[in-house]
Amino acid sequence: MDAALWRSDAAFASLATFPLVAAGGFWYLPVVDETAFRKLVSGERRGPAAAGFRYVLWLMQWPYRAVIGARNLGFRLRIFPSHSVEAPVISVGNLTTGGTGKTPLVAWLAEHLRETGHRVGLLSRGYRGEDNGTGNDEKKLLEALCGDIPHVQDPDRVSGADQAINAHECNVLILDDGFQHRRLGRDLDIVLVDATCPFGFGHLLPRGLLREPTGSLGRSSIIVLTRVDHLDPTQRDSLKQQVMTLAGHDRVAEATFPTVGLVNADGSTQSLEELSGARVAAFCGIGNPEAFFDSLSVIASRAFPDHHLYTDDDLDTLARWADESGADLLLTTRKDLVKIPRRQLGRTPLWAVDTGLNWVSGFDVVEQGLEDALLNCSPKDDRSSPAVHRSARA
Repeated sequence: MDAALWRSDAAFASLATFPLVAAGGFWYLPVVDETAFRKLVSGERRGPAAAGFRYVLWLMQWPYRAVIGARNLGFRLRIFPSHSVEAPVISVGNLTTGGTGKTPLVAWLAEHLRETGHRVGLLSRGYRGEDNGTGNDEKKLLEALCGDIPHVQDPDRVSGADQAINAHECNVLILDDGFQHRRLGRDLDIVLVDATCPFGFGHLLPRGLLREPTGSLGRSSIIVLTRVDHLDPTQRDSLKQQVMTLAGHDRVAEATFPTVGLVNADGSTQSLEELSGARVAAFCGIGNPEAFFDSLSVIASRAFPDHHLYTDDDLDTLARWADESGADLLLTTRKDLVKIPRRQLGRTPLWAVDTGLNWVSGFDVVEQGLEDALLNCSPKDDRSSPAVHRSARA
């Protein structure tokens, strides 16, 4: 194997330390160039070297599959316990790595439940948080979107749930990225499937993007197909039928994330009309960078690893890149902007794309699922809804 080639590509170099299993968190990718990695596992990257790497990854997925299968069997047979807490838990998760739109949905759920009189708490792992204790980019973004809703980040989500209930007096909890975290029982399991890459190129990690086999959708209470506006009606119907077959139920909703405006680090906003005629360069550090770039008309784009923590050198490099590209303004995501407290990079104004959540279909399915979860959560040992009962043991 060519050592120079191994060092020359971040996606390839990451394979040297790619974890098949890391106790308690084996579904998280190491720092990796998501764009290059997707090009590799999708087959877009051609040539003997790429094919050789894909073969190595194909071999590596089988021990990963064995570990996932054994773990899921352990929970199904109750060898591994699932812990209930004294508040209903609504889990939002997915089957694949990368961005499926969990954060916008979590924000929508939090506001929706708060508006109906609930004391909502958010739970997450805190993956790649900053050392100063302020949490990771997702926590900062949710704080910007959800105001004063408590957000507890703890790798031990059971402990985090107890903290949210006892310290913050929350009476309903939203578990972010919780589908694979089965130690914490849940009353509703919402699973997001990105319509642009629904099944992770058909393979488990590390050969594809699947965290677990597609049959695991059978554990879901509700499936939300996101970014369905990228498919034509025939493709949408086909995908919907496919996920219903895999899940064994028809509780499927569809959503899009429309762009609603621009926002900067000071909280100032602008309409999308400001982009008319402007030369735009875009960058991001998210799980699915191509989905972000494809939603824009840009003269240049640059992707960083997911959850990237921007250094001063990074920002100086981006400022020079914007100047060299001739950009009138820089665009990024709100998830990235919360880590960059600047209105401009060099001479170029910096703005983030502000997105909303639009229910295309199945809003009634989501509403009914929430109602059932909240009604059937007490007493905790007497859940009568079949869907809730199954999810609570997951």
